[in-house]
Amino acid sequence: MALDSLDDLRVFRQIVSAGGISAAARALRRSKNAVSQRLARLEVALGTRLADRTTREFRLTDNGERLWRASEELLAAAGRTEAALSGDGALDGKVRVAVRSALAAIGLGDELAQLLAGAPGLQLQLAVVDDDAELRRGGYDLAVQPGRLRDSALVARRLGTARYQLAASPAYVRAAGAPRRPTELVRHQCLRRLGEAPELTWSLVGHGERAATARLGGRVECSDARLLCELIYAGVGIGLLPAAEVRRGQRDGTLERVLPTWEYAPIPVWVVSPKGRLALPRVARVVEVLARAVAALN
Repeated sequence: MALDSLDDLRVFRQIVSAGGISAAARALRRSKNAVSQRLARLEVALGTRLADRTTREFRLTDNGERLWRASEELLAAAGRTEAALSGDGALDGKVRVAVRSALAAIGLGDELAQLLAGAPGLQLQLAVVDDDAELRRGGYDLAVQPGRLRDSALVARRLGTARYQLAASPAYVRAAGAPRRPTELVRHQCLRRLGEAPELTWSLVGHGERAATARLGGRVECSDARLLCELIYAGVGIGLLPAAEVRRGQRDGTLERVLPTWEYAPIPVWVVSPKGRLALPRVARVVEVLARAVAALN
């Protein structure tokens, strides 16, 4: 496969992960037309149609499904070949990464698998860390954190923006109904992150640049994002999940989006690092992977 086709294949994976061309264009920070052209070019190169797309729906064809299943190994093999040809060991060594618990469930697995397959000399240490003092003394090469930056002594790079949507299980919606407006959340079981805010509210934005501060009902707070996700799927209440997770749940029928014209106010996601660490090729490569993972959130 030609190098430009490999890049087109990466764009194809982003389109599928994002659920359509428009969402992928936003995540990649490219125009919708440019992303559409990449998909069309890949179809020409492979001699087959990969997806049926309309203004409302993006659905893979049978060949598109086959390519999606094979694409991870294709890209990993390309990475291994590139590493073997370069032969300079630039990615060899250890990278220590700390992730705030709020982002621990963002789905790094696919991206890290491709990275590790293409860089056999790379070692990763991943830790979930919320304590600022531990971040400073832990000797981490990188830390991924959402929201406001807390330590000006570190070098910061913005990875992107995380979008979270309200969701609940079909069982919860059947039992409790679905709120029709943000003001009705106070009458529902809303699952909050422990320490999220001193007051029981969510800051929501809607279509047409509307904004609302919604008061919440509910009896459960949780400090672990993964457990919070399990509670939402289990039907305990309404919670905030990454947009990509909500789409997956909608596709397999395990989640329903709640207040579909509203979502949580966008959250900036940063990677911070001690000065000079980002110049290391292996650290810079991990940052690229983290940026793709954040883009796939949306």
